[in-house]
Amino acid sequence: MENIWTFEENSKVDTEKVDLKPFKPTGRFFEDVQTLVRMFGIKTHPALRESTYRHTESGANDGASHDDQIQREIVALNFYKYRLDRASLRVTFLCLPSAHNIQTLK
Repeated sequence: MENIWTFEENSKVDTEKVDLKPFKPTGRFFEDVQTLVRMFGIKTHPALRESTYRHTESGANDGASHDDQIQREIVALNFYKYRLDRASLRVTFLCLPSAHNIQTLK
């Protein structure tokens, strides 16, 4: 249960004192998020966890094997109805400038 994000636990962490000089953005949003999460010593917010979206060529997942499905890149982050702590928000805005694949932030 130690990897579960909670607002209270993450909000206690002071991310302003962390030296960001070693952080070099890769341009891959979710990898950069995990790097900063480790640097800050916080838990990953559920909205910042990478998920995979798969679909078949025909557009329907019914009856298609896992190998026949095409993996698509995530291009939108959705924070709608999520409670955000300051540390997770800071991670998001430090990773967004170099992440060219993220097109929408809701």
